[in-house]
Amino acid sequence: MTHLVHSIPGIDEPTLIAYFAALNGERYEDVAGLFAEEGVLYPPFEDPIIGRGAIAHYLHLEAVGMRAEPRTGELLSTEGTERRYRLIGKAKLPLFSVNVAWQFGLNPENQITFVKVDLLATLEELLNYQPLRQQR
Repeated sequence: MTHLVHSIPGIDEPTLIAYFAALNGERYEDVAGLFAEEGVLYPPFEDPIIGRGAIAHYLHLEAVGMRAEPRTGELLSTEGTERRYRLIGKAKLPLFSVNVAWQFGLNPENQITFVKVDLLATLEELLNYQPLRQQR
């Protein structure tokens, strides 16, 4: 079952809606294509992934079977030429799900300059996930 994202409460930015639709559709080249040339993905607990090719490669390795379900979002700021957004929801993986916050930066061309993914879990919840991560 796919979890297509057609709208996100509080967000009317087509680039963000397209990001989640492509991510959940496992169309990782499309996801990477939404980034600026030197855009950055900041996954939890890992080094930043820089550039479209590296982002697509990372998602092919790490995101298969994951479903992102943003539940709400807001525009945080329009500092300089970059707009910043924060969205809250869940990431569902094959063996568990976790609450997540995504922060996005968009440039004037509506390209993603960065996505920062933060897990919103207690230390106890994260420790419970540890054995699952080691099985990969």
